[in-house]
Amino acid sequence: MREKYFLELSRRLQERGIESSVIADKRLEVFLHSQPVLYVSPASDVFLLPAGSQNEEASELYHQVAMDADEVYSYVETMQNAPLLHASGLHADFRLLADFGGAVLAGQERENGQGYQFVTWIWDYDRTGVSHGHYYEDNFQSAKQDFAVRSGLIPRAQLFSPEELTELYRATDHFLEEGPELDYKQQKAIQEARTKIEYTVPDLQSRLEQVQSQEPQMNL
Repeated sequence: MREKYFLELSRRLQERGIESSVIADKRLEVFLHSQPVLYVSPASDVFLLPAGSQNEEASELYHQVAMDADEVYSYVETMQNAPLLHASGLHADFRLLADFGGAVLAGQERENGQGYQFVTWIWDYDRTGVSHGHYYEDNFQSAKQDFAVRSGLIPRAQLFSPEELTELYRATDHFLEEGPELDYKQQKAIQEARTKIEYTVPDLQSRLEQVQSQEPQMNL
C-alpha cells in the first residue's frame, strides 16, 4: 500500500509540475525551487519542513499537496481492498468499489505506474454483465458523484458542475471584497464553502484564470 500510494501521489504531483521524491520508503518529500519544503507521510498527513515555514509559496503548495494526498490515499486504499468485479464481456480486471441500485462503481490500476481509471456501469437485467459505461481517468471524485446519481443515492439536481462551482467561487471573491461587512460566523461559513469548492474542483485555479482571460478588458 505504501509503495503504491507514494508512486501514485508522485505521479499526480508531477502532472501538476510539482517535484517530489520518496525518501527510504518512509515519506514523500515535495520540492519548491529544488528545495524540500514539505513531506507526506504513509498515512497521507502533510507536514511543513523548516525550509517551508514562513514561506507563502510553500503554504500554497501545502494546500494543493494536502488535497491530492487525501484523494490519492482514498482511492489507492479502496482499490487495495476491493474484490474483482465479475461481469461477462469485461476484457480487463476491474475492482468492484460500490454496487447499489443497479449501478456499479469500479476501478482499474493501469500497468507500469500509469495511474488509475474509474468507471460507472449499469447492471444488465440478470446482473451477469454491465453496460453504458461512464469512464473517468484519474478522477475518483467525479466517478463517485456519477455513481451516486446513477444509483439513485443523490438526485442530480443536488450536484453542482465544475463550471457552476467555479462561478460560485468567483462570486464569493467579489462578495468578500465588495460586499457588506460580515460577522465571524458568516465569514467562516463562506471560507468553509470556498475550501470545499477548492477540494471538489482540483483544477479550479486554471479554470479561474481561463474565465478571467475571456472577460473583456477595461481600457484605462
